[in-house]
Amino acid sequence: MFNSGHCTDCTTCGSCQQAPNVDTPTLFCMHCPPSEAPCLKACKQNAIEVLGGAITINGEKCNLCRDCVEVCPINVIKI
Repeated sequence: MFNSGHCTDCTTCGSCQQAPNVDTPTLFCMHCPPSEAPCLKACKQNAIEVLGGAITINGEKCNLCRDCVEVCPINVIKI
C-alpha cells in the first residue's frame, strides 16, 4: 500500500484500498503497465481504459461483471 503521508482517504487513486462511497465503479491505477494490465485484458466490455498512463474504468461501459476485480493483482478495483 502506498502512503505518501498526505492521504485523505478520498479513494481516488485506489492506493488506500478503501471502499468508495459511490454507486459507480472506481479505478485510477498506475501499478501495472497498460500493456500488461490483467484487468484491461479481462474486460469484455472494453470499460477498462488508459487515461494519461493510468488505468481507469469507464462507468458508462462497465456492466459490473467483476471480471476485472477477480484478476487485479493488488485488489484496488471497487465494484
